[in-house]
Amino acid sequence: MSLFARLRPALCVQRLLLCAAVLLGPALAHAAPEMQRVELPLPSGTVLRAHWLPAATQSGQPSQPAVLALHGCGGLYARGGALSSRYRETADTLHAAGYAVLMPDSFGSRGLRDVCQTRYSDRTVGVNDRVQDARAALVWLAVQPGVDARRIGVLGWSNGGTTVLNLLEQRRTPPQAGEPPLAGAAVFYPGCVPLLKRKAEIEGVPLLMQLGALDDWTPAQPCVDWAATLTARAGTDVTVHVYEGSYHGFDGTTPVRLRGDVPNGTSAQGVHQGGNPQARTHSLAALQAFWSRVLGTGAAP
Repeated sequence: MSLFARLRPALCVQRLLLCAAVLLGPALAHAAPEMQRVELPLPSGTVLRAHWLPAATQSGQPSQPAVLALHGCGGLYARGGALSSRYRETADTLHAAGYAVLMPDSFGSRGLRDVCQTRYSDRTVGVNDRVQDARAALVWLAVQPGVDARRIGVLGWSNGGTTVLNLLEQRRTPPQAGEPPLAGAAVFYPGCVPLLKRKAEIEGVPLLMQLGALDDWTPAQPCVDWAATLTARAGTDVTVHVYEGSYHGFDGTTPVRLRGDVPNGTSAQGVHQGGNPQARTHSLAALQAFWSRVLGTGAAP
């Protein structure tokens, strides 16, 4: 199944608004659940630190789905050291839906806060490093009590989204020992130029790609073109949403601003980053619908 949609946020339909309200309501109405900090030793010798939020299950309940969520180039944390609002909101929302959540800290585990202001060629933590983080995290996640290893999804934003797509490409070869199957993958505004250039093929799992039409950091068109090469193959399940009037980070709540400190966009002047309220509503509702389809319904508390 494939679906390409170019969405105009101003035409937000009531059903999607209601879906997003249901999605966000439980997370906002109750105190945020406590996240645990865990450590995952990697073959490289790095100790990957992560935030772990088990599903709220009771004795005798069946195992629940889980989502591995990968941060963008800004890292997991806000400047004050707390988990960034996007990731805290995501964890709370997934938990309210009955899912477990694992969020690895690829940068902090290697002594970095973020890499957004570093040119791609100068980064000391590359996408392949993060793919290895993700694979180790999946092995860990699959054996946790209460997790249904047959219902694990991966989610990523920006650099984390690029990591998810490269993970799917690498997983076309035999999986690592203990690595579970994936039920689905969802990405927000990944970088797709290298994938398009090499006509990358990926593991055959349902994929949701959500992109901003005005994105001048990781442009939408290469992802749209690459997705078209995927959907040309029989049996491919790829859904692409392109949101009109939206820049990088459209699912956030901060106003759009020009970031002259980011050297990796399409313009020497910098990149635009910030939220679009209507695109945020659409994209979060689409994400929840996707998880419901590929992971099923968790036993919400």
